[in-house]
Amino acid sequence: MNDIMDMKISGSSAMPGGEYRLVSISGSGKVQGSLRCESLRCSGSAKVQGDVDCAGEIRCSGSNRVTGDITCQELGCSGSTRCEGSLRANGRVHSSGALKLDGSLEGGEVDVSGGLEAGEIHCGRLHCSGGARVSGGVEAESVHLTGSAVIQGLLNAETVEISASRGIRIGSIGGSSIRIYKPTQVSLLGLFHGSVSCAQVGDIEGDDVDLEYTQADVVRGRRVRIGEGCSIGRVEYSESLDAWDGTVGESVCTGEGAQ
Repeated sequence: MNDIMDMKISGSSAMPGGEYRLVSISGSGKVQGSLRCESLRCSGSAKVQGDVDCAGEIRCSGSNRVTGDITCQELGCSGSTRCEGSLRANGRVHSSGALKLDGSLEGGEVDVSGGLEAGEIHCGRLHCSGGARVSGGVEAESVHLTGSAVIQGLLNAETVEISASRGIRIGSIGGSSIRIYKPTQVSLLGLFHGSVSCAQVGDIEGDDVDLEYTQADVVRGRRVRIGEGCSIGRVEYSESLDAWDGTVGESVCTGEGAQ
């Protein structure tokens, strides 16, 4: 792509889609057609009428809209970005602004300190200290949630760690190690209400399950601990169960020798 020209929009302008090297939009720019480039910087208001295929990094700090899919190496969003298709990044996706996808998100590492909406998420590592809303499921190697997250489908990961709050609502969780814990610092909202709010989960299934301040219908695991602030309808365990008094409606041992 060395002989291909750059695209730079600093005022209000429209450019045709096609193949470019470096693309910079700091004004109000419209790309009429799909865009292929080495890098993309948007600090103004940009609209791409088609797909974006970027070999390198995309940085968005303004208000941006893509009517198709986005493919890139890395993406950083500190403004408002709307993608009417799906996003695929080989490396890191970081949203400290508002990133909204009508389709799915695929990335190596997804870090949310702002807002993220997506149909599904598939990644290596997901860390959310902001707010995430997923209409489908999440599949990752590891997940750490310290902000708010609404996941309507299955959250499936090898390792899951969640800081309990009223902002956590998940359809079901599956994994090897699952831990939902009381926040180390209680927010002012929690202090005003006199207690820490519970995470809301339908079903939880894992090898090692350690829960605090969690409401769930069914918990299944090999080694299960039900701690402070929990309300669990039913626990099915195969090796061990350690539960605070009054936190479990009924429990069943499913391991060898169980009656």
